[in-house]
Order: sequence, then C-alpha cells, then structure tokens
Amino acid sequence: MQSQIIALLVPPGSLKATMLVRRADGQFALERIDARVAAATRVAAAWFRKGAPIVDPDTSKVVGYEMTEVAQV
Repeated sequence: MQSQIIALLVPPGSLKATMLVRRADGQFALERIDARVAAATRVAAAWFRKGAPIVDPDTSKVVGYEMTEVAQV
C-alpha cells in the first residue's frame, strides 16, 4: 500500500495547511505543508469532493472535512 492523503485542512485565508496522511505501514501522521502545496487544493478539487466534517472533540468546532475521491471515468 502507498501513502494516502486522508484529509487536507486549509483554514480560510491561511497560507499554511495540514495533511492527515496514512503511511504505507498503516500509521497515521499529520504533516504541515506550505503555501505552494496548499495552492494545489484547487487541483485536488477536481479529484476530491468535501466529505464528512472533522470535529475537534474539545471545542466541538469543525476543523476540516474528509475528502471523498471522485471516480475518474
């Protein structure tokens, strides 16, 4: 299995983002990315759509959304 991006969290107006990645060994990791990579979310929108919200258990605020892969036909 290859590493897989599970979620990409980009706060509105921010130039920094965080990815939730499932690594090839099955472990999960949070990885910070810079503005150049965060700009790629526009491209990712062609392959993914917004899924279920990710809620902070301490504050009950939505901190991002899961990404659901769109089938390529």
